[in-house]
Amino acid sequence: MRNSDRFLNIYNQLDDYMRHLLDQDSKVSHIFLIDTLAKKSNLFRHYRNDLKEFAELRNAIVHNTHFCDNRYGEIIAEPHDVVVDLYEELLEKIMKPIVAKDIYRKITDKMVLTANLDDKIIDIIKKMYNKSFTCVPILQNYKLIGVFSENVLLSLIAQKDVCDFNRLKIKDILKLIDIRSHHGEYFAFCKVKDNIFDVKSLFQNNKNKKRLEMVFVTGNGKENEDILGVISAWDLV
Repeated sequence: MRNSDRFLNIYNQLDDYMRHLLDQDSKVSHIFLIDTLAKKSNLFRHYRNDLKEFAELRNAIVHNTHFCDNRYGEIIAEPHDVVVDLYEELLEKIMKPIVAKDIYRKITDKMVLTANLDDKIIDIIKKMYNKSFTCVPILQNYKLIGVFSENVLLSLIAQKDVCDFNRLKIKDILKLIDIRSHHGEYFAFCKVKDNIFDVKSLFQNNKNKKRLEMVFVTGNGKENEDILGVISAWDLV
């Protein structure tokens, strides 16, 4: 197969896919599809310039589309192997993007420290110190009850003159671990099928000058669902 045929096959796959996403017929241009999707999708926004450059190259490869027997037009140039390979890679990234499921740390993984309501706070603090964790999701039957973090610890110390950490348990500080009551940090949820650029966009937005500390991954991105895993900014590096 000629490189031009490979290139046009990729172009048409992308074109058909974008028209399907936007429910558009052949009357609108390929560039219009790219620009429209870039306004709606973090995935297409990230690859918009690349898609446009390949679209322009397609116009250099094909000429007189409406005046020849070939429905794709007359081939007047052959792209190099490396160009077609790059276009194929782009097609793969668009059609099968990396999603949250591919990058999250499973909630049952050793790399995720979790606790329950009956755990003593002193035990959690020691584990956080020994393993350099800053946040500990508090779970009950895989549902998120709250998060114990360094900020929660500071709030606890500030609100209580004397803390008996050897006796105090997580269930004794339910208001402090509530994810809506943390000072200086907040938490978000995403769907297991959200692409990596959707997840990255969450970390790029500060909420009321608070830092996004952790994203919890669930089936449909709902807080009341089972927590499947977690994603931090470090997981996206």
